[in-house]
Order: sequence, then C-alpha cells, then structure tokens
Amino acid sequence: MPFAEVSSNILLVIIGIGSLIFIHELGHFLAAKKIGVRVLVFSLGFGMPLIRRTWGETEYRLSIIPLGGYVKLAGEHPQEGVKPEDWDFMSKSPAQRALVLVAGVAMNTLFAFLVFIIAFRIGVPFITAEIGQIAPGWPAWEAGLEPGDNIVEIDGATDPDFEDIFTAVALGSNKGVPVKAKRGNEILEFHIQPKYDVQYGLQRIGIAPAMSQEIGKLFRYEDGAPALGAGLKVDDRIIAINGETVQQGEKILEIEAKSPGKELTLTVLRGGEEKEFKVTPVPTMRWMMGVSCATTKIEAVRTGGLAAQMGLKKGDKILAVNGTEVTGWSSVTEQIQAVKENTFRLTRERAGKIEEGHLSLQSPEDKDRFLAGMIPALGLQVDRVIEGFPAKEIGMMPGDEIVYLDGTTPQSWDDLLHIVTNSAGKEMTVKWLRDGKTLTAKFRPIKDEKSATGRMGLLLKEKTVIKKYSLLGACRMGTKKALVMVDRIYLTIKGLFTQRVSSETVGGIIMIAQASYESAKVGFGKLLYFMGIISLQLAVLNLLPIPVLDGGHLLFLGVEKLKGSPVSERTMAVAQYIGLALILCLFVYATRNDILRLFTTQQ
Repeated sequence: MPFAEVSSNILLVIIGIGSLIFIHELGHFLAAKKIGVRVLVFSLGFGMPLIRRTWGETEYRLSIIPLGGYVKLAGEHPQEGVKPEDWDFMSKSPAQRALVLVAGVAMNTLFAFLVFIIAFRIGVPFITAEIGQIAPGWPAWEAGLEPGDNIVEIDGATDPDFEDIFTAVALGSNKGVPVKAKRGNEILEFHIQPKYDVQYGLQRIGIAPAMSQEIGKLFRYEDGAPALGAGLKVDDRIIAINGETVQQGEKILEIEAKSPGKELTLTVLRGGEEKEFKVTPVPTMRWMMGVSCATTKIEAVRTGGLAAQMGLKKGDKILAVNGTEVTGWSSVTEQIQAVKENTFRLTRERAGKIEEGHLSLQSPEDKDRFLAGMIPALGLQVDRVIEGFPAKEIGMMPGDEIVYLDGTTPQSWDDLLHIVTNSAGKEMTVKWLRDGKTLTAKFRPIKDEKSATGRMGLLLKEKTVIKKYSLLGACRMGTKKALVMVDRIYLTIKGLFTQRVSSETVGGIIMIAQASYESAKVGFGKLLYFMGIISLQLAVLNLLPIPVLDGGHLLFLGVEKLKGSPVSERTMAVAQYIGLALILCLFVYATRNDILRLFTTQQ
C-alpha cells in the first residue's frame, strides 16, 4: 500500500477519535459558559501539556496522553468554609450543574446522529446477509438453513446486513431468534436457538458470510507464501482456476483446501485485464494420536432430514441397528451401511426409555442422507483407532476411556483435541481405563498427511452492499441505526453482567484504533459510521453511575438533592479514587484483551 495512502488513513483515524473527545468536552464547555461558570482549562488528552494557549479566562491544551480529555471548571472542588463566587461551578443549582454534566453526553449523541446521516448520504459498505458456510451441528444447520440462503428478516428487523445478524444472535433472548430467509423465489421461516460459543464468548448460530472473489489480504506462512510469491495482489479478482470459471468465493476456498501441494493456475482480473498466476497451496497438516471418540448419543438433528423424519431427536442414544448392539458412532455407520433390506430397525434410548423405530429406504443414497442428518456427541471413550497412528501402536482399543494426557485431565473431546494439535510433536504421556484398570504409555503425535488441506495464503473479501440514500432516506436510516446501536450497547452491558457475553470480548484503545483504520481503508463513509458507533458508546458509558464519569457526578447530585446539602469532600474524594481505580482496571483489562487478540490474529 502506498505510504501516502497509509499516512492519510492514520491521519483520518487520529482526527476521527480526536473529534469524539473534542465534541464531548465542547458540550461541557458550552453548557458551563451558558450558566455563567468560568472554564479554566480545556484539554484534549491527559498528562503533560504539549501545546497550551490562553484566550480570555480559559487555557486550551493539547496533552501528551491521547486517551480522553477534560474541562477544569472554576470552583469545581471548593475549600470547606469558603463561600463560592458567582462564577464557580458549586455556586450553581443542582439542576444547572446536571445540565453541564449531561451536555457532553448530549453532544456525543447528537454527533452520532449527524455522522450517521452524513455516512448514509455518502454510502456505507456492509457485509451482505447471504450465507456462505454453515457449521454442521450448529443451530443454523439444525434449523435447516443452507449456504446461499439470503436472510431477509431477523428478530423483526427487515433488510438486515451481516452486522445486524451477528448482534441479533449474540444478544438474542433465551427464547430463540425468528429468521426469514430467501431461497430461490421462496421465503422460508425458521426459529433458531443460538448456542453459546466458549471460544468467542458469544451466542452464535454457526454461519459465515458469503465470500466474494476479490482478494482482501495476503499472508506469509512459516513454510511459504504461495500467493505472495506468485505475484498476486490485494483487490485481484479470481475468475477461473485451471481454466474453469469460478463464480463464488466458497468454490475458490473449496479448491484451495482440496489441492495441497498441487500447482493451480489462477486467472485474475486486475485493472480490467486478465492475468494468469501459478500457485501451489502449502499442505497444512494437524498433529494426531489417531483416535475417534464419537459416541452413539445424538448431539444435533437437522430439521427436514431423514433422521428427523424417523423421529430421532437431540439427546437420543442409539443402542442397536437391526438388533445388533453398537458401541460408538463408527459401529452405527458400519451397521447402517451394511443393511441390505429396504427397511431397517433402530433401537434408541430417550429419557430412560427404550424405543424402536423403522426407516424405509427409497434408494441406496438414503443411508448417506440419513447419517448426514445427524451429528454425534463427542466424548473421551474411544470409538475407533486409526491404523498407522500412535494410538494403535501403544495398544489403545475401542471402548477405552482416556483419563489423562500430558499432565492434565481432559474434560471433553475439545480439551483432548487442543492438547494434541498444539503438541508440536513432543512426547506425551497418556492414561486410559479398560475394564477398571488404568493403562499408561508414552507416544509422539504425528502429522496426518492423508487429510492435509491446502493454503494459498490469501483471504477473500466478504460480499458487500453499499447502503446509500437520499437526504431524507439517510436521515431515516441514520436515526434508525443510532437507536438500534443504543439498544445494542445496553444489551451488551446487560449481557456482560449476566455472562451471556464474555468479558474477553471487551476491547480497548488498540481495538478501536485498528477498527478505525480498517474503516478508513474502506472509505470515508465507513469511518464516519464507525465514529458514530464509538460516539454513542462514549455517551452511554459516560452515563454509568461510576465516580469520575459524568454518571457518577449525576448520582452525587441526586444524593445532594435528596439530603439538601452537597456530599462531603472526603466522601467525594474516596469515591473518585474508587471510580478511577475501576476505570484504570477496565482500561488495563481491555488493553490486555487487545494484545492477546493481536497475537491470536498473527498466529
């Protein structure tokens, strides 16, 4: 990217974030002047002043720490026993002082409404509501959504973008989220119960947005940089692979994954001209010990599938197929594939009761369709041992239960998988139970070459749509988005306290700067839209009843109104220290999350 473009984007970010602080403090400044209070200092930033100029009674500063700002009012902290002057802050009535405090919040709110309107007049790009991929076993898969479906309504909101979908799901109620999706010319209705994802700390339904054919980023791996090395560039549009036209980003990803170590010829459009590049995806293999731990308990059933038609439900445990007992999902699959009749019998356990059901097969493919409509629960009891891997060599057998691995006691299949795949091939100790006895062995995970996937070192852009309106339409959409954002901020704060939103998702100044920079790269309309969101967040957070924040000062004014006299200086000082400590802790924690997020992204 040209240096001038990078510099201009950084400058836009600095101006944008600085504007939010300036607008907030300007609100306090103007309100103080309005009620006759002298403003001694107006500062952008904290700490040592870099620039200071005095006009009239006010000293204007640009300070070294760009994490906020403040106005210093005359008589804000009066000495006991000293009568305040007419121009002092404490000489004014509680209602007048409250006006000064809420003025900053009001200015941020007004600023957000205005920039939303301007942004939608310029045009704001949003990720479309088209579904690109669906994770098997997740709520969207269970409900019956399919790749290519276009979500046209979610939780009552029409014409959503992917941002709307994400937040509606993350902050949705425990009763589930109603969804309408367009498939071809048909509108289908679904009711989806989101699932809490521990890894992301949010509710999710397991969908990813549709990808475009344009390259958004290029990567360099430790074992190579195929796309970069071949000469591909950001914004290149991939239109064909090995001479075959591709029209969807998902198809590009599919071919990439299936071609480890195989040279691909990519035809791209660059500046209206077609160019060809030879790219060989790097094989990506994961470390494995060679066991499968899929149980006979059903974790998810796809709506409308053959398994659902047969009456199977989440939580059912399959005990036998045609009277033959099954001990793991592999044996369930083997027994069903071995059926030669047109009908087979399934014995299941549900809520402690044993039941039987029959399924008639209309075609040989029905067996695969039946199995594809269910996802088994994963545990720690071995279902299958794979030839050529360490588990087989150390003598593990189906039915064994893994109880210890590499110094820890895994609690789930995810724990086991995480330990092995991140082992880097080091020697590990494993313990497992068999017939009440504990067996122990040492092994080294090996890489699974057969199931290797390819990586070209590129990230495709999501499909986007530009939302641009007339002045009246921009006012309408800007107001709508502003109100929705306030509601989302409230729900997010509520979600943090109810633990439906993980504190790990809290971001700080680094994340804001990153997101601002990415928005600036997309365009001025997107940057304005993002600044509007941050401005609203600043307004709402400042109203929280925490000492140091405007909301804390308003709380003290309310107490003063009730008791008929101001809160004592000692009480105020202690509360301010507590509030400052809380804010600093939040700042440190948010920055810690930002840094961890940076390292995770790099890996």
